[in-house]
Amino acid sequence: MNGWFQWRAENWPPSEFVYPLLISMHISPLRAEKLLKPEGIEFLKKYGPVGCRDYYTKNLLESKGVPAYFSACMTLTLGKNYSVPKDKHEGVYIVDPYFEIPNIVEEKDGKKKYYFINAIRGIAAFIRYAPCAIRLGKKEFFKEYSPTGFLDRNTSKFRRYYKAALFYKTYVKKFERSLLLNADYITHWMDVKMDSSVTNDDLLNTAEDLIKKYASAKMVITSRIHAGLPCLGVGTSVVFIANEEVVSENGSFNTPGRLEGLIELFRVLKLESSNFDTEDEELKKIKKFSLETEFDNKNDWKPYAEDLAKKATEFMK
Repeated sequence: MNGWFQWRAENWPPSEFVYPLLISMHISPLRAEKLLKPEGIEFLKKYGPVGCRDYYTKNLLESKGVPAYFSACMTLTLGKNYSVPKDKHEGVYIVDPYFEIPNIVEEKDGKKKYYFINAIRGIAAFIRYAPCAIRLGKKEFFKEYSPTGFLDRNTSKFRRYYKAALFYKTYVKKFERSLLLNADYITHWMDVKMDSSVTNDDLLNTAEDLIKKYASAKMVITSRIHAGLPCLGVGTSVVFIANEEVVSENGSFNTPGRLEGLIELFRVLKLESSNFDTEDEELKKIKKFSLETEFDNKNDWKPYAEDLAKKATEFMK
């Protein structure tokens, strides 16, 4: 019973005929009050101790008297089925990377506010990097993706090129031009109609296709933990791009507490004020990432993956 709990808190706790292994759970602060009513706490105590995906959840449950421990995320075990020999890894995927997109127009209380300085900076970035911005802007990714929300609903003709120029201006400081232009770009955001036109099998197949891509990649660059964590599990080198917006409990990229304990498993590049920095000794050796760059992930995740696999296997027996 791993995952993010849960939009429909009225369905909690589960049926008395469900006998769960409570592991890799994240209790959303958005639903904690409803989930942790007396009957919810009783359920968790009955089937505890609860394996928590993050320290926020562990501390929350312990404050309610529920036995809990930090288990990390079940996706760390995906290498058992999806790993690919290292000499078969090729290509780079850039998955939901964080970068700043300053507003040019903002509507509030029915009135539009214009930020002309942001427009000027965007135009300047586009002019300076026009060939690369145009090439990247043609990708569907830059039409759809917004780092601080859901899919981008702005249909302005030039917005995708504005985003591409801003992305390139920032990332070319740390990543070679050839890498940025030849990488595959992916967003995990999807438009899903809540009807029978998209089935659970369709969604599972989409997820499996992503895992297979990451498992065969040479490198993945992401600000998305559910691209990064599977990469650790399948043995693909991953760079996690962190920013206050990404890691903050108040950031729109994140829900509070989700990353506490998980981000430490990655090699992290910090992106602040459009500049990259790192405390990671391995990444410090890399002046600029190229298509030929090689490095190993940290090993901190491995004991958690082994423990998760052992607990799940014993439970299923």
